[in-house]
This record gives sequence, C-alpha cells and structure tokens, in this order.
Amino acid sequence: MVDTQPLSPRPEVFAAGERIGTLDMRDWARTIASVDSEIEQALADGLFELEAERRIVVTDSFDSGVECLEEVREWGGTKVPKALQAKLRAAPPPVTLEQEIKIRLLVKPP
Repeated sequence: MVDTQPLSPRPEVFAAGERIGTLDMRDWARTIASVDSEIEQALADGLFELEAERRIVVTDSFDSGVECLEEVREWGGTKVPKALQAKLRAAPPPVTLEQEIKIRLLVKPP
C-alpha cells in the first residue's frame, strides 16, 4: 500500500517566482496527524511493515492567481488568508504552491 500525506501546515505560494504568502492548512494537518496515528497503530499491530519512506516537495502550478484561489478554496481543511486572496487576484503568472509530501510504502508481513 502506498500512503501519501501532505506535511506542510503553511505551504508557500509564489507568483512569477516571488513568495506572496502561505496557505493555512493547519486544520488539514490535524487530519493528517489522525491518519498517521492510525497507520502507526496498524504497523504496531503487525498489519503492515514499513518498507520505505521518502519526503519530497511537490509543486502545484496554476495559470493565474484566480485559478489557484478557486482551486485551493475547494481543499478541505484549507484557508486562504485575506491578504493572500488579494495578492492572488493580482498575481502575475505562473502561480505555484509548494508542499512537502511524505510517501510511505507499506507491505503485508510474510
């Protein structure tokens, strides 16, 4: 089984390569912590073994700040601070968002 979880509670947002702010994903981070707890319990119970774990940075790219704003507003547990909303509406492209992601490969024990 492959488990992927975003780790960044405040991922950075860039417009034309310049940092313009961060999203507030602390609510989502609490959800991830709960999921991690369940995975740790499954490992402790011997249901799975951890074969590999990696952390990578994933970049989401948008053609405009408005497109980014519309997309991230739909993400559960994510808030867009008002100051960032204003910056996104006026942002020059490309708009990118960087998130650290944990990837784990879990296997059934022999």
